[in-house]
Amino acid sequence: MKSWTQTFATLATLATLVSGAASLPTQAAVLVYTTEADYLAAVGATRTYIDFAGSPGAVVNGGSFSPAVAFGSCTDSAAPSTCGTTVLHNSNAITDLGGSAAPNGVASLAWRFNEADVFAFAFHYVSGEVDAVALVDAGSLGTQLIDTRAASGFIGLVSDTAFYGGIGINAVFPGGSNNDRYFIDDFRINAAGATTVPEPGVLGLAGLALMAAGVGRRRPGSGSRVELA
Repeated sequence: MKSWTQTFATLATLATLVSGAASLPTQAAVLVYTTEADYLAAVGATRTYIDFAGSPGAVVNGGSFSPAVAFGSCTDSAAPSTCGTTVLHNSNAITDLGGSAAPNGVASLAWRFNEADVFAFAFHYVSGEVDAVALVDAGSLGTQLIDTRAASGFIGLVSDTAFYGGIGINAVFPGGSNNDRYFIDDFRINAAGATTVPEPGVLGLAGLALMAAGVGRRRPGSGSRVELA
């Protein structure tokens, strides 16, 4: 199994080489669910469920929770090549490892699917917020940004194209300089296929300009910070 760094370093290099191409990769049609009930009503049976039970307060291998998906921590959510292969398992959830290279020491979580037919996945997040999910597509060497600012504690995504992996983009504190730490729990992969995505209209599609235009914010009561050992 290749590490995040090996996989995405190669992608980053190749993406640079093709950056002058006239056409951009075709983006997937992605539907965003912000409630678990709506998501579960729309998708098929759960294939993989991870509740991250236990509170060891330890750095662990991101691939140790399930053979279906591996998690990692990225010091730069805009650069998949910065994603490692370990996470902090704490308080029945996982979070980033932090690091001096990340804004105010708070990094992002990433996940890479080890199955080629994942069309629907979801997770809960606590403490902080997730402004967007960057979908990494190994085939097209592109990154598609999905706006999740309307979500509050739950994100479910269904696509007409199989997912390769993703990065949860942290919300940013007022002032635009510091990341809001979040914790992921109840990660699931469902059996929804390409035909489950409905007609456009409520599709959660956004370009990279979305985050540039967005204003960093923090909801009351969110973003409690946990110091990493």
